[in-house]
Amino acid sequence: MRKLFTIFGWEIRKLFSSWRRTFTLFLLPAVFLVGMLNVFPLLINYMSTGTLTKKPVTVVNAPESFVRYIDETLDAKAFTYDFKTLDEFKEFASNKTEYRRQLKKGMIVCLFISGKESLSFDEEVSDYYKELTEGNAEAKSNATVYIGFDANSLTSNSRAGQFKEAILEKYQGSLIEYLGGDFAVIGSSLFVTDTFNPVTKFLDFRTVANSSASRVVSGVLMIMMYYTTYSLVIDMFASERDRGFMDKLILTPVSRKKIYAGKILAINIIVTFSTCITMILLFLSSWLNRNNDAMSLLPFGMMLTPDELLIVLFSIPVTVFLMTAVCVSMVFSLKNIQDITVNLQLPLIYFLGDFFLQMFRGTRPVTLEYFIPVHNTLELISETFMAQDKAWHVILVYMLNLGLAIAIFATTFRKEETK
Repeated sequence: MRKLFTIFGWEIRKLFSSWRRTFTLFLLPAVFLVGMLNVFPLLINYMSTGTLTKKPVTVVNAPESFVRYIDETLDAKAFTYDFKTLDEFKEFASNKTEYRRQLKKGMIVCLFISGKESLSFDEEVSDYYKELTEGNAEAKSNATVYIGFDANSLTSNSRAGQFKEAILEKYQGSLIEYLGGDFAVIGSSLFVTDTFNPVTKFLDFRTVANSSASRVVSGVLMIMMYYTTYSLVIDMFASERDRGFMDKLILTPVSRKKIYAGKILAINIIVTFSTCITMILLFLSSWLNRNNDAMSLLPFGMMLTPDELLIVLFSIPVTVFLMTAVCVSMVFSLKNIQDITVNLQLPLIYFLGDFFLQMFRGTRPVTLEYFIPVHNTLELISETFMAQDKAWHVILVYMLNLGLAIAIFATTFRKEETK
């Protein structure tokens, strides 16, 4: 056992002997992946609108209640606003060519209209609550809010949907406080309960963020794990054998099994640590995304409970162990280092395909998917972020991947000893 840890320590020291090598292995891939996730919304915006900047929401005929709501509400700061009077907007929209061009670039229009010309939007809503207070159950209000956007633009569709859900629906709920008068007390509640409850606020953010994370994070972690694993296997096994160094190492008093075991242990610990760094960066990326952009792949508030975090953390070394077994088996099956490198890079195409499939799929995984090695880890992590993991899924994924890895290692080393 002492000799095994000697090999392990030697490989670790060799890795950290150069800061460039350490940075390339641990931080560069993680920073690149996180950077791409944050650049993605900008690329989508550019492809759909032709510009990297986001257009402000054009608010037409804004009532005082809406202006007040924006000033007092933190969430409303996620958008910028361009206020216009009704006459200014009519003049702007009269140039149909320019108006359509701005819509294609992602412009959103929010138009407030009162049903009665003699009354403003706020006055009509206030009169409506007044009639309800007086017992008129058939009272109606024709005050209307319209949202205009380009239905053919992915960015405009997404931003308009986010604006409606995050701003307009909550503003509508605030009207009873701003304009309800006596009805705000008689018709609703005697108290304003939990104006700001940090727990429910956090859970609201977590629900949205984790839903997105379930589609993105698992695929990113799988790509990161395999990239680092095959890079280290090539360095510790294929390159050393190609240079003849492995043959010299086998001639030392350390047994072949302990040499291989020390290297495999080093690979698993290094890749696990590197993947955890990537995961930390993903969490930081989510929590720094205070704007909650409509196209963001990692919205604000991604978080796991302690038991969910343990499931994800234990899934990483289990999967890395299987990936290492497959890569080492490939190294010992092929002689030419160029062939080894090409064949070990091919699975990256599978992981990229799995990443995009997970990102765009709209259904939960079927039971059969938990019997597919490595892929089952991706589904387990995704389900964990959705708080839909099951104990038997966790046990199945761990046992299946560990059992297959041990079988591959046993077969590979048995063949190697008979040569």
